[in-house]
Parts: sequence; C-alpha cells; structure tokens
Amino acid sequence: MELIMTPGSSKGFTLVELMIVIALLVILSVIAVPGFNTLVRDNRIQSQAEEFNALLQYARSEAVIRKVPVQVAIDAAAGSIEVSARGEPLRTTTLTLGGVDFRASASQLGYRPNGTATVPDFRSTFCRDDDAGTGLLLTVSGSGSTTLHHKGQNATGGSLGSCTP
Repeated sequence: MELIMTPGSSKGFTLVELMIVIALLVILSVIAVPGFNTLVRDNRIQSQAEEFNALLQYARSEAVIRKVPVQVAIDAAAGSIEVSARGEPLRTTTLTLGGVDFRASASQLGYRPNGTATVPDFRSTFCRDDDAGTGLLLTVSGSGSTTLHHKGQNATGGSLGSCTP
C-alpha cells in the first residue's frame, strides 16, 4: 500500500505545537526541581545518620566479640569517627556532611565487653540548615542499643524541637 500525500499536507509538528510542548516541559520542571532537591538533601541526611548508626553497631559488636572495651572517638565538626580497641584503630571514617549539621552529645563513646555503653543516653543529631523538622535523632541507651528515630521526631515520638542533642 502506498501513502499518497495531497498538496498542503505535511508530516511533523507545527511551531505552535512545539512551543506548547516546550511550555509544558518548563512548567513541569519548575514544579519538580525544588521537590527533587529536597529529596536529595533529605536522603543525604538519612544516609549519613545510617552510616553513623552502622558504625556504632560495629563498635558494639567488636567489643562483645573481642571481649575488650571499644572506644568511638567523634569529631562532629569534621565528621570524622574512629573506632579503636586498646589504642588500635579498627575502623575510621569521615562522614560526607555536605550541608548536613552533625552534632553529638559527647566526643567519646565506649562499649564494654558486655555490649553496654559507657555514656548512657548518648544522642546525636543530623539536620539541614538547623531545621529540626528535617533532622534525625540517633540515641544510644545504657544497654548499648542504638535507635535512629523518625525524621523530625525525638525519642518519645514528639517534635524534635532543636538540632542540639
């Protein structure tokens, strides 16, 4: 079957149709980009808090496995954390803070050989622009267990209120 074109008919888009599509794309991008940026920043906070939580769980398990006290040295300003046992570094990491405010209630946290924490009620926060609504609270109980609380919530489930641990 052969396609026969009549005079005056053409394939493709008109300039008006093309301009309408471009205008719709611009409108969609203006709506989507701010939401996407917020999502990226929230994910950065979440990932850094989860990385710190995993490091604390590692330190606790090493104390129990090795049957020796394990220390966690925290430099919140630089985001650097070192886990050591008997002065020997076991693991060192630097959090990629990039706009994330990381604060801790103590610069040292230790785990005893039975897994209990030397700093009962240790707290750390991860926020953006000092906004507690976007912040995450991580707590360590005296038993040594860690809890990463929901975004913007304190240990009792209420509003975090402040990014200061």
